[in-house]
Amino acid sequence: MTSASSSSLDFHGLLCQTLTQLRNRWPLGWPGLPVVLNACVAKHWPNARPASRDAVAMLDAALAMAEHMEVLARHSAYEPHYHNRLHTADALVSLAWLLHALKAQGYAVADDWAACLLLSVTSHDALHPGGANSNLQEFEWQSVQLLQRMATQHGVSAQWLDTASHLILHTDPALVAANHDKVKHHRFEMRKDWAVVLMNEADILASATESFGPQLGHALASEWEYRQHPLHAVVGTDAGRLQFLSSLRFSTPASMALHLPHDVAQQIANLSQA
Repeated sequence: MTSASSSSLDFHGLLCQTLTQLRNRWPLGWPGLPVVLNACVAKHWPNARPASRDAVAMLDAALAMAEHMEVLARHSAYEPHYHNRLHTADALVSLAWLLHALKAQGYAVADDWAACLLLSVTSHDALHPGGANSNLQEFEWQSVQLLQRMATQHGVSAQWLDTASHLILHTDPALVAANHDKVKHHRFEMRKDWAVVLMNEADILASATESFGPQLGHALASEWEYRQHPLHAVVGTDAGRLQFLSSLRFSTPASMALHLPHDVAQQIANLSQA
């Protein structure tokens, strides 16, 4: 995590610096997901770990999941070109900056919620095989089942495990538009529906940027080609990117602070004129 202060650069610039740092070390100098997660934890709790026992249990479970994902990658013959550990790191860093932006604007983010989101983002694609769901929430259920086994070993309460499972299941791209619709006319507050939307925004934030989105589109095309997805020849093209950008939704005050709607609109205008 970059150490520059938010007073010297805007949130968007700092986020892009960190995403660049991750890419400079992927894959040969990869520090590991536990290092990325711990940096995100330190950003949110710079002085000490949270006092809440529930929050500590969820952070411990998140760290165990991150370590498990590194072991899985070392023993796997194939790691997806897009849904890999770099994507999980992108989503973690994006979440950390979304939470930072919320706090900077005066929105309350309880420790338990922040820990639950970090656990959920760490776990959301833990067993992703590459490709796309054949059935609703197919890959998300696999991640939830792994999370449930791991979280109970670290004392995560049934309530927060249920919440984390709900957040992961609602990262299925088929549900994202409806997730945003649920909060459309409601003031932001940290509750389940808004937490889902924060997850959705963190999940696609790197892909939404002009700096990293086209490269990630090509990575997804390679992954889909490997899995014989019928749209592999389209997703990495300008037309595919225009379709992706046009489908994006942003609802949280954090995404507004990161200038995401404006940046995406500018990209759409540029691609439409090309």
